[in-house]
Amino acid sequence: MFNAESGKSSNNKKKFHKINLGIRQTVLERARYRCQSCSLKFNAQETPFFAHINGSLKDNSPANLKALCKTCYVKTGENKIKDNMVGKIRSLIRRVI
Repeated sequence: MFNAESGKSSNNKKKFHKINLGIRQTVLERARYRCQSCSLKFNAQETPFFAHINGSLKDNSPANLKALCKTCYVKTGENKIKDNMVGKIRSLIRRVI
């Protein structure tokens, strides 16, 4: 009468916890291997960075990511958020030790 799936939400959104190779490839193909802000072409020296469109660092779906060069990525300020999170974690670990 009741199946095991009935308790789950009706949203069947696939969760993307990490930006894996497949997600990177999808985003880069959509961007035509160029920065989505300044159109700089990516190569071995100019590697892509991935910014979150909606600001949620937990939502790594291809639709929420855009490929940016390092200069444009720094302008978004997302790198500061990540660095700040890592800094907080390190300070918590130091307190415990």
